[in-house]
Amino acid sequence: MDHIGAILAGLVLLTLQVLTYYFLIIKIKAMITCSKTINAKVGSVTEETKRYRDSKTDKVEYRYYYTVKFYYDYNGQTYETTRSYSDRCKYSTGYNATIKINPHNPKETWMSDEIKDLLAFVLSIPLYAFFDLLYIGIVF
Repeated sequence: MDHIGAILAGLVLLTLQVLTYYFLIIKIKAMITCSKTINAKVGSVTEETKRYRDSKTDKVEYRYYYTVKFYYDYNGQTYETTRSYSDRCKYSTGYNATIKINPHNPKETWMSDEIKDLLAFVLSIPLYAFFDLLYIGIVF
């Protein structure tokens, strides 16, 4: 019965690692293929507030989430891309932003503020290696 728990824990760890690597590859691909810099205009910024209550301290906390729609023109056609931000958003409606697009697939975009997502994925790799070693040490 202990082996089943170890196998399930290993599968969960493996799934998290595979998803992380998948999103890392997607982000790196977008960063490489989106080579054309263009101007985009913020069409809308939608704010959503979520209320959280700490069950131990009964403290209420509010978190803010923003959905930003960007519009840009390329080769006579208008495109739209959406980005989500938490806690802070530097964009407002009508704001001009610089984005990069894939000239072969203009719907594919990359923004410089996405570098922090890429770094988070890269920095998680040593953490996963630590958990892998810990898992191997416990199971074997």
